[in-house]
Amino acid sequence: MPEPDSNIAILLLAAGSSTRMEQPKQLLKFRDKTLLEHVVAEALSTSCRPVVVVLGAWFHEIQPAIAHLPVQIVRNINWEDGMSSTIACGMAYLLKNHPDTAAILLLLCDQPFVDAGILNELVKKWQTSGQPIVAAAYDGTFGVPALFDRSCFEELSELSGRQGAKSLMTAHPGEVATVYFRDGSIDLDTPEDYKRLLAAI
Repeated sequence: MPEPDSNIAILLLAAGSSTRMEQPKQLLKFRDKTLLEHVVAEALSTSCRPVVVVLGAWFHEIQPAIAHLPVQIVRNINWEDGMSSTIACGMAYLLKNHPDTAAILLLLCDQPFVDAGILNELVKKWQTSGQPIVAAAYDGTFGVPALFDRSCFEELSELSGRQGAKSLMTAHPGEVATVYFRDGSIDLDTPEDYKRLLAAI
């Protein structure tokens, strides 16, 4: 287990209802784990702590899958308000319970090829670039996973509606450093996406 880097937290957003998937994508099987367990395991393989998982829809079905892991689970009862409410819920928890947090790594649970390597690269880039935002770059754009330092916390907390963290990156393009993530564009939204993933591995 790596030594904790206690000033960098991981915020894993897993509150969505997976409407297009027609079942909780968090519980899809991937490499002998659920997808959520897989992403949590990669997060725990870094030195970033705490690892905070925000759940919402399907809470009672999903929570048992990670209850045995050393993560802090937060419930967003307003998950239907969109991604912004899940980010705000996680930020409120972190700022209250871990006020010394200097930066957060924001992850989603539906990018199956996120691993500790790319997360560590994002942290290293933040430590060396001097930029307040470090995003994964793929397919000619950038997005999550992404790291935001403390100067971004207020704006993250005040996102509204369907806005996600990408809106912060596009609002401040001159303050974003990037790390190439070859498979970052692969995410799971539909049963067809999942079938393609299983065929590929």
